[in-house]
Amino acid sequence: MTKNILLKIITATASAALWNLSSASVADAASFRGLGDLPGNVFFSSASDVSADGSTVVGRSSSANGTEAFIWDSTNGIQGLGDLPSAGFNSAANGVSADGSTVVGRGAGPNGIEAFIWDSANGMQGLGNLPGAGTFSFLSNAKGISADGSTVVGISNNGPFDQEAFIWDSTNGMQSIGDLPGGLVIGVAQSVSADGSTIVGISNSASGNEYFIWDSTNGMQGLGILQGGGFTNESAISADGSTVVGTTNTANGVEAFIWDSTNGMQGLGDLPGAGFTSFARAVSGNGSIVVGGSSGAANGVEAFIWDSANGIRSLEDVLVTDFGLDLTGWTLREATGISDDGSTIVGFGVNPNGNTEAWIAKLDSQSVPEPSTIFGLGLVVGAGVLSRKKKSISRTPIH
Repeated sequence: MTKNILLKIITATASAALWNLSSASVADAASFRGLGDLPGNVFFSSASDVSADGSTVVGRSSSANGTEAFIWDSTNGIQGLGDLPSAGFNSAANGVSADGSTVVGRGAGPNGIEAFIWDSANGMQGLGNLPGAGTFSFLSNAKGISADGSTVVGISNNGPFDQEAFIWDSTNGMQSIGDLPGGLVIGVAQSVSADGSTIVGISNSASGNEYFIWDSTNGMQGLGILQGGGFTNESAISADGSTVVGTTNTANGVEAFIWDSTNGMQGLGDLPGAGFTSFARAVSGNGSIVVGGSSGAANGVEAFIWDSANGIRSLEDVLVTDFGLDLTGWTLREATGISDDGSTIVGFGVNPNGNTEAWIAKLDSQSVPEPSTIFGLGLVVGAGVLSRKKKSISRTPIH
């Protein structure tokens, strides 16, 4: 066999392999689906978080019991988690561990609204509240959980008029992490890093309500405020603990922000349309991608995705234009959770039937071989052949 014939065979084989891989990447690159709702009541579901690996979604849904916390995965679909034992029934899931095995939230406990932790072996268990509250002002709510499920953070009453951020683990129980100086004793822990060491939330300070970051060495430190001050929404911290996102009042209006220790607090803008409002709800593991909602959008409140290269964009537009998905009849109102690698986003919106429904969007396929698999054939392949549309996962400093 001559060298030319051999080269043609190798080239043809490589081209066929590349075509198959390219076709597979287009087919598997992205997907979108509604998660349904629990049976027995009006149609409603809303996602609040997704596991770090992108496999498990948690939130709340209407059910035959009332409002009920749910867990969802692609194998089992949507399943109710029940509630704490009491005369009422009202539970919601707020956070989930990295592998999806442990869920936290709040339920209707025997003494009032109570933080819970749930896993399949033990079911739903109440976490109590801080000791100063007593039964008269009993209230607690778990907002975030570490990657391994061992550390929980949230808010609890700690007296008739005090609400404090807490940290919980099975050894030490629920403990206050204090508050910023100069203000009222009001605070909430909203998110925790993967290793459980760093917490973010909101506390009342001498400047007003201010976002904070906390660790056991440095205690609680204020992050400052953008022009205008104040806060309006949730905060979240990246898995590596380097980046915080949230919402504050600025000279523009109510605006989503991103913060790190190098660049401080920077506004993310909003979607074009009437008014100016945006709020950040979640951030990828390395802090490079932020998701949330913007009510300054032309279509009302609309889910957004942000990265430093592209700025703030309509998530719905990105899914349709960049990834070729058919979202006919859907309006994505808010993105509330994102996987560590940024490839899976969850939230809620209005479905084609006009009902509020939780959804999950997959932006990237884990089944597509890496370029190194093809380079292993010993062939020189043009980089353009393997180009794919995907989000940047590198962090560029904000200026």
